[in-house]
Amino acid sequence: MARNYSRTYYFHHVEHRKIQQSSKKTLWLSLIITLFFTFVEFIGGIVSNSLALLSDSFHMLSDVLALGLSMVAIYLSSRQPTDRFTYGFLRFEVIAAFLNGLALVVISLWIFYEAIMRMIFPREIESGLMLVIAVIGLIVNIVLTWLLYHSLKSEENINIQSALWHFFGDLLNSVGVILAVILIKLTGIQMIDPILSIVISAVLLNGGYKILKNAWMILMESVPEGLDVDQIMDDMKKAEHVLDVHEFHLWSVTSDQYSLSAHVVLDSKDSQDAYRIINQLEQLLKTKYGLHHTTLQIEHLDLNHLDENYFEQFEDEKA
Repeated sequence: MARNYSRTYYFHHVEHRKIQQSSKKTLWLSLIITLFFTFVEFIGGIVSNSLALLSDSFHMLSDVLALGLSMVAIYLSSRQPTDRFTYGFLRFEVIAAFLNGLALVVISLWIFYEAIMRMIFPREIESGLMLVIAVIGLIVNIVLTWLLYHSLKSEENINIQSALWHFFGDLLNSVGVILAVILIKLTGIQMIDPILSIVISAVLLNGGYKILKNAWMILMESVPEGLDVDQIMDDMKKAEHVLDVHEFHLWSVTSDQYSLSAHVVLDSKDSQDAYRIINQLEQLLKTKYGLHHTTLQIEHLDLNHLDENYFEQFEDEKA
């Protein structure tokens, strides 16, 4: 049976779990509102024969799935690490964001295909019902976007960020549908509906790509955006007795938790010096770069086992 490590947190730099009550309440409320309006918009799209409404209802369905995944991620991320999952379950929120982004890309391509088919085989649209549902959708999406935006300000979460992208796209869609209805009424050109759908698919594709890219970079353990590896290593090398920094790794566990590990070569074998220098380096990384979870391994320069040229290169750098 898996053990948890809750007793070790007192000594730990970073707790590998998140308790996000604000995000949880926001997602539950958003999920209920979105599920209801998805049903309304789907029925309205069928009755009015509007591809824009139908395509947006499927996008809203993707929002429901996205919110559901985000809810699972929030509940999992609150669980404590075990002897098998020593980082806890924080990475699942990144996986959920990746799936949400992938869903956006797939749906945008489907909408594009349907729009092209509607251009080839046009249908009459009931613009009155389309307008009513679009106005309701606009109000719903304004409320949901506002809720998610304020939740993101209070608690950083890549899933809230991806959900916000979904609903920001929905808000633009609703504005676009209303504009399309007005133009159809004024001009009688039914082709405006599939053209609008193509614009909607482009917006969704852009948002899906950005979410996929952010989640992919975290899953690939790339250096977090805004942090310069060379600059960090240079700052570490400026510390007293530090000759070199190598085996340097910097990555994200999730959207707001970064980890760093490195080997630090010292020219002093004094244990008190080593302890003091490591504390200085950890303080530097914490205050200047916001890196709270660091693992630094000390290596002492031993001339009996190293070539003289190896030592001289450090002396040249220090000069």
